[in-house]
Amino acid sequence: MTTRLQEKLKQRDYKLQALLEITNAINNNLPTEQLLAEFREIVENRLLVKRAVFFSRIGTEWLCPIQFGTDRDYSSIDVENTFAEVRDLKWLTNNSEEEIYADFDLLLPVFRENRPLSYIMIGDPEEESLRMSPVIKHMQFIRTLANIISVAIENRFLFDESLKQERVKTELALAAEMQALMVGSGTKNPNGFEVATFYMPHQEVGGDFCDFIPFSSDEAFMCVADVSGKGVSAAFLMANVQAHLRALLEYTEWTLEGIATELNKKVMETVKGERFVTLFMAYFHRPSRTLHYINAGHNPPVIWDRGEVHILESGTVGIGMLDDLPFIDKGEIELSPNAVLVCYTDGVIEIENESEEEYGHERLGELLSEKCPKLRHVQDLTGDIMNAVDKHRGENPYFDDTALLCCRFK
Repeated sequence: MTTRLQEKLKQRDYKLQALLEITNAINNNLPTEQLLAEFREIVENRLLVKRAVFFSRIGTEWLCPIQFGTDRDYSSIDVENTFAEVRDLKWLTNNSEEEIYADFDLLLPVFRENRPLSYIMIGDPEEESLRMSPVIKHMQFIRTLANIISVAIENRFLFDESLKQERVKTELALAAEMQALMVGSGTKNPNGFEVATFYMPHQEVGGDFCDFIPFSSDEAFMCVADVSGKGVSAAFLMANVQAHLRALLEYTEWTLEGIATELNKKVMETVKGERFVTLFMAYFHRPSRTLHYINAGHNPPVIWDRGEVHILESGTVGIGMLDDLPFIDKGEIELSPNAVLVCYTDGVIEIENESEEEYGHERLGELLSEKCPKLRHVQDLTGDIMNAVDKHRGENPYFDDTALLCCRFK
């Protein structure tokens, strides 16, 4: 066997061995850093390439994880724009106008579905030009390795991202379950009251909230609120507001004015004016048949009482809009037996039809005037309202979280 043939067989064997090692590394799910280290070991120490720079896309970011044989700093190069025109192997010349190419002989791009994954520049010292250089000798093999490594890196990134998304999805589902327990839809009938709630977040979790807290058969507190914005951050703020509200009711000698002031301080401390909360809260005192309330910038609830519809607007500005509430006007209204209170968030009243007309207070008032005189159960009313809203919006999607609280005062 000739020496030349022996050398070819030796080269073939170590290339097969290198491919096997890279494949095993990928199959063993080794970290990206180890895959790149394997690639550098093969190119630099086995193939004896003297200069190389490897640019790799990790998600939307371009990195330069491999560089040897040159003193230039390539880490801050705008890779996508610099190599925008390079679609295939490109030989580089010493008189190239691009300084980035000065030390290199060849530029190899790696694409996947018409999208660049990596670029590798390789070169040999000038003395290599007298004989076949490693760059020329191993060009196709280096290109094969670069393709394998680049696709493996992208697959690893996509897999990790899918795990993150699945984890986030699971966490959101748990958060939605917890929020449903805190807000939720359903009915409860404490002595002297009949209450029904409906809640539907626009996303997995939302920033709307409603609550009814009976203190006895003669007293009860009720609330509906809406955090500006949507999603997880709005839900976290609402949970904070709900917990603080409950603590004030349980552990302090509260008044509605005091609760509004303390909640305003809490929200400002928490979000520094970046979000705010619209809020309606009310306290019913049965001996006097009086509903005391404060509307803090919220869509005004509606009361049906003996054939008349009342809008509850008195109050103050939204919670967290200003460092201090500039005024607080507490409202009061005397209620007859079987009066019905309907509280809601803007997902109910501001939903539009295909003609861009909001459902609005007038339609809601007309519906109460029709349904309340013959109302058997308050839960029927929440269904009637949501059915009317659905009919009004037609094919238009819901644009916001939706919360609804209906209470009949016996």
